[in-house]
Amino acid sequence: MSMKSINFTLLLVFIATGFSMAQKNYKYEFTTAEFLKEPDINDKSEEISPFYNKTYDTMYFVRSHHYENVGSNNDNFDIWYASKQGGVWSKGTNIKELNNSHNNSVVGLGNVTNSLFVINSYTSAVIRDQGISYTSLKEKKWSKPIPIDFSVDTHHKVYSFFINHSEDIIMITMYNNLSEGHEDLFVSLKSEDGRWRDPIYLGHDINSEGYETSPFLADDRKTLFFTSNGFGGYGDGDIFVSNRLDDTWIHWSEPVNLGKNVNSEKFDGYFSLYKNGEYLLSSNRHSKYADVFTGKWELIEVKEDKKKEEAPVVVKEVIKETSLMEKLPKNVKIKFDFNSFAFDKARYKADIDNAVSFLNTHPNVGIVVEGNTDKRGDEIYNLVLSHKRATGVANYLKDQLPSKDVEKVLVMPNGEANATSDEEQSRVVVIKYVLLGE
Repeated sequence: MSMKSINFTLLLVFIATGFSMAQKNYKYEFTTAEFLKEPDINDKSEEISPFYNKTYDTMYFVRSHHYENVGSNNDNFDIWYASKQGGVWSKGTNIKELNNSHNNSVVGLGNVTNSLFVINSYTSAVIRDQGISYTSLKEKKWSKPIPIDFSVDTHHKVYSFFINHSEDIIMITMYNNLSEGHEDLFVSLKSEDGRWRDPIYLGHDINSEGYETSPFLADDRKTLFFTSNGFGGYGDGDIFVSNRLDDTWIHWSEPVNLGKNVNSEKFDGYFSLYKNGEYLLSSNRHSKYADVFTGKWELIEVKEDKKKEEAPVVVKEVIKETSLMEKLPKNVKIKFDFNSFAFDKARYKADIDNAVSFLNTHPNVGIVVEGNTDKRGDEIYNLVLSHKRATGVANYLKDQLPSKDVEKVLVMPNGEANATSDEEQSRVVVIKYVLLGE
């Protein structure tokens, strides 16, 4: 099997009087995805969402269009599994006690061996609530799934979840009023008291006007794999990877396509990778319905060229830089109403026009748009609200700029970090002018 390489750059952005970036490069290498031949995991039906157990001798997956599925609808998804003995997979088996008349799927493995998180609640045979339930295998029988204390209103029938191995992060794809296109990426974090916080929108770096679906968060808690049709690619939905750049969950590196060894001209998704060096995915590249594919992966650090590190740095003349700093306009404050991210565009039009004019005539100047809130409400909620405020102002500003200059506008959500006793003055977005580093 040939090994395909892609470079994946992790960027950390620091702000002082300008922008400077330190980067660390990694190279993912993937072998070509191989079809698991019949009568192993795949058959004439559809197989998606494969997961290995902790010992890699059991694979859980979801199957539809199969005569053994529970429920009258042929399109419904059921949870199945297969076991591996002597390097050979057994024929798939329907886990009857985990399936009902609705769609059923595994969305993560629990900390305890032979425990699973499954989609939706199991409150009744008729009513299905959006959410996640927990089940474990005892004496060769799965317990009745119990809903965890997590709920989310997706405003849409299409959504997906992934819960990480440490059981404190839920990745979500769904559509709501923040979405740019179809389903977008969100995250819910477990607080110290065990509550699941409201979902955080992952921002514009990683969400597109298309759809994002089937997220998988690696054990480093930073590397996110997902499927999208909004960043270009080879077919109808490719698998991408992006890296979280800070603790806000709203700053991500540019999504990178995993390449031709992994993706095809058809739909590719439900990607997951494991410490044993294997990855799994589902794709309909061979037939009408999706099947399970597998391959090998490696992550290799790319060492920096020492000659490049020792290259001389061009330093600006102090007098020239000081002169330009003295010309920078004063910061602009845009006020917001309580719990709102809408601002009076007419009121601040002159300030925005001045900012556009100054950026057009000063190529070495950029703008940081800082979002702020008061201290009322949840800390994470306020962080998201500050991001909405800053993004709204930044996008309004970018709309007035030529395309070559939009990257000079950076969004920085502060949440309630700068809040004072004056709540009205705390609910602001601050436009700051900065010098761009060479």
